[in-house]
Amino acid sequence: MPFADDLLAAALREESPRWKFVPGTRYREMPRTFALQLLALATRSAPDRVVAGTSLATALVEKLHPWLGGLPPDAEGNTREPEAQGGIGGWTHAAAAWILVLAKETPAVWSRLPDGHKHRADLIMQAMAVAGHFTMSDANNYHVLLDGTSLHHKSWNINIAEGYVDVLAAAGRYFGAAELNAFFAGFDFDGFVAALEQAGLCNIVRCWTHRPFIRELLMRGGPHQVPGGIGPVAAGGVTGHGSGVRGGCFFQGHGLDETWALYRTQAARQFAKAVRTEILVQAGETTRLLQRASQATISPWEGAMGMCTEFEGTDWYGVRSSLTYAFEGVMINLGTAASLRVLGLWRDDASGRDIGERMAIGVSDLLFKAREGYRGWAHGQETIAGLAEVRARGSDYVLPMWSELFPPPPARD
Repeated sequence: MPFADDLLAAALREESPRWKFVPGTRYREMPRTFALQLLALATRSAPDRVVAGTSLATALVEKLHPWLGGLPPDAEGNTREPEAQGGIGGWTHAAAAWILVLAKETPAVWSRLPDGHKHRADLIMQAMAVAGHFTMSDANNYHVLLDGTSLHHKSWNINIAEGYVDVLAAAGRYFGAAELNAFFAGFDFDGFVAALEQAGLCNIVRCWTHRPFIRELLMRGGPHQVPGGIGPVAAGGVTGHGSGVRGGCFFQGHGLDETWALYRTQAARQFAKAVRTEILVQAGETTRLLQRASQATISPWEGAMGMCTEFEGTDWYGVRSSLTYAFEGVMINLGTAASLRVLGLWRDDASGRDIGERMAIGVSDLLFKAREGYRGWAHGQETIAGLAEVRARGSDYVLPMWSELFPPPPARD
């Protein structure tokens, strides 16, 4: 059985995560979210397993209650569910989506959830699917998230783009592609928002109604002028366009029933580089190891294929090589990969072996650089990061999703 008792006991001690709607940004509780995802994976594998005096199925049911139970909003009007914003909200929303899939496909969990919990789970998953359709599908290029404020572009770096592609894959699995596309075809903004309000899912309602124009874009599509900003949304703004969400959803031509193909679009992009340690970022400036754990000057996997894209990418200021950005992509990808593995959806073919081998190199290289400490470069300036920074983002729960479920990298001479 995957995952040691002490690791699962630590996950059980974490509070159930919550989300909030904060205009123009995201509220995230990453270690708690990934602890719950780890618990959901372990529960799908062995629901009757007892850890810390309780069965995993019982523990997962209890952990789901705070955000599926319709608890009243806090003083600021926040409830607990993901706000279904789209785009970079996928840092933790992809995990939430796969948690719901794993719960639904574990009879010992799903059969014990009250009907109201299941109804809210359906609404949350539908809302996140709408956000994925709006921000990531082939039909829409609006350069804005569903709060109507946050900028977005599908071509931006992997840690921004992947989360809601994975949400679409999870939602297709949760409902089935035919049912989900039928929901899109009949989508009615006012009726759906009323259902969200009745169910007490205030975070989503507040996000989607923050800017009135979002209703029309979701329902009818058309152009939308985005104010000036940075990157592809440059000074003077840009006109976004699309057809809204009342049509079939495809990403890079792949439908919602193509779970593996959707995942591959992101995994291939995530683990896409040959490993390099010293990267020239500008005249006189290179990345390097900080030698906190050894005297190493290069990664043991130097030259091997699979390094995380964010170790050799770009941002609006030039070359970017960032340990934390690399981990932020990996934390999304590994949760989806692990979900596919325990659900029997990981392909035992050339494509699965290729991704697995590159993932092994990429994650091992990332972990080595984290242990040594890494002098990187982002936004035109030096960045220093190591184990403390990735642990603050939940690596204690994320990395075992790889090490316990996938083969290690080949030994290097």
